[in-house]
Amino acid sequence: MNKSYIIINFKSKLVSIIYSLALITALLLSPVLLQAQVEKPEDVLKKVADEVYMLNELTIDVAEGTVTIPCKVNMNEGLLEVVLCTKEGKLHESLLSTTVTPLELQTALLLLGLDPVNEEPDDPAKADPLSNFTTIETPGDSVVMLLSMQRNGKSVTEPIENFVFDESVKKPLSNSTWLFRGPVMHRSGYMLIDPDVTMIATYSDPIALMELNSQSKYNDELFYVNKSKNLVIGEPVTLIIKTIK
Repeated sequence: MNKSYIIINFKSKLVSIIYSLALITALLLSPVLLQAQVEKPEDVLKKVADEVYMLNELTIDVAEGTVTIPCKVNMNEGLLEVVLCTKEGKLHESLLSTTVTPLELQTALLLLGLDPVNEEPDDPAKADPLSNFTTIETPGDSVVMLLSMQRNGKSVTEPIENFVFDESVKKPLSNSTWLFRGPVMHRSGYMLIDPDVTMIATYSDPIALMELNSQSKYNDELFYVNKSKNLVIGEPVTLIIKTIK
C-alpha cells in the first residue's frame, strides 16, 4: 500500500479505509503490540460522530483535519528539547507527557492523509550506505499545533509556540510549523517506533515522529518553558495537531 492509495481513497471509502489503515499500520510497525486487538478493530478505533473517530484516547476529526491528544503538563520551567513524550520518554526535557503511544500518534497522522518525511526508497541504492537507516528523507507534510486548557472556568487555546521561550530573542517562539517525520527503518529490518521514541521534538532527533520545522531545531540550548504562562505540573491539557490546508 503506497501513500497515493491512502490519500486518494481515504475520504471516498472512509469507514473501511480507516479501520484497515489503523490495523495495517499498527501490524506493520509492531505486530505484537496489537495482537490481542486484531480480531476486534472496533475496540481499536470507533466512530463517535460524522467523520470523527476515537483511536483509543486520540480523537481524529477528518473534516477538520485534526488529531486531539490528552496530555499533562510535565514541566513549568527549564530547558526544553521535547514538546511531547510518554512516561518512558525524555521527561526531564519535555513540556508535556501523555499516555497516548507513538504508534497511535503515527497511525492517527496517517489516517489524516499526512505524508511523512521518512520513506523507504524504491531503489535501495538511494539509501545512505553509511547510515543505520534505510529510509530516506523526502519533503513530507507539516502541521500546526495548539494547546488547549482551562483558565478561570473558560477553555483557552493558543499556538504551542506561546509556551516555548526562545532564549536567542528573549521572547516566545514565533509561530511555526511542525514536520511529520514518521518512523525510520533500521537496517536490521525493524521500524523504530517504541514507547521511548520522542513524539514531538524542538531539538532535531532522527527518530522523533515530529519536530520543529526550523533551523533553530539544531540548537539544543535555545528553548525553555515560557514561565509567564504559569503552567502547573500535572495540569490536564489538550494538544491539537491540525493539518495545513
